[in-house]
Amino acid sequence: MVSSQTQTRAPALFISHGGGPFPLFADDHESYRAMLHSHTYLFDNTDEPHISGGDSPGFFYDYEHMRNTLPAKCFELQYQGSGDAALAKNIANRLRTTGFLPVIEERAWDYGVYVPMGIMFPDGIIPIVQMSKNIRLGQALEPFRDEGYAIVGSGGSSHDFGKIAAAYFDKEGKAPKPPKEIQLFEDFLMDVAETQDLEWRKKKLCGWREAPSNQLAHLLGSSEHLMPYMVVAGSGGNDAGRRLDQWSLKGTPVGLYLW
Repeated sequence: MVSSQTQTRAPALFISHGGGPFPLFADDHESYRAMLHSHTYLFDNTDEPHISGGDSPGFFYDYEHMRNTLPAKCFELQYQGSGDAALAKNIANRLRTTGFLPVIEERAWDYGVYVPMGIMFPDGIIPIVQMSKNIRLGQALEPFRDEGYAIVGSGGSSHDFGKIAAAYFDKEGKAPKPPKEIQLFEDFLMDVAETQDLEWRKKKLCGWREAPSNQLAHLLGSSEHLMPYMVVAGSGGNDAGRRLDQWSLKGTPVGLYLW
């Protein structure tokens, strides 16, 4: 574990969970004290930030209801990581000073945590604390980066589960191809990331439903996969971000963004 006295500013990273390279976390990169992890399914029905407060949260298959549909290997995944109850309390206390009323809860990890973390840190050596909410939460969390805590958002820059699932199970090549116009929304997210003007970034993200092809990327009433991007973008502060990589999820362009 790296000392907070020697730790440089830790990154803020948004992952479209699935595959893709993670050069930021190569073996020769310095370690981080913990991951402050914002992801999709903590955003359901939450008016205030929810924070995972256990040292040993465990995990569960949140797609259990699809056991008869998904391949058996989807239910053989294991990830032995740890939480950090003391850090969760520290985060909650700091958020209260910025006007939030955070809720600490005992919640196991779902695939939004153990899939990307299993790729980046398969040995589970870095503690993880989950959080919910949006841009303002990201701003409140930014100071943790200067203390050596990396901020990670796990979601999807584009996400239409019905079409993705149809493509995965299509054995005859009959599933419709995603429209090329989705790339316009991905480029919108890249432009927003690259600015060093946090206020401009916030203005653009608050109006993201006016961005090109937004309804192709995220159906109306279904934007939860984009919300972790909001947290990470807020924690970027006045740093210029960049698109670290873009890959194809069954024909849909999805990106990884770094501040």
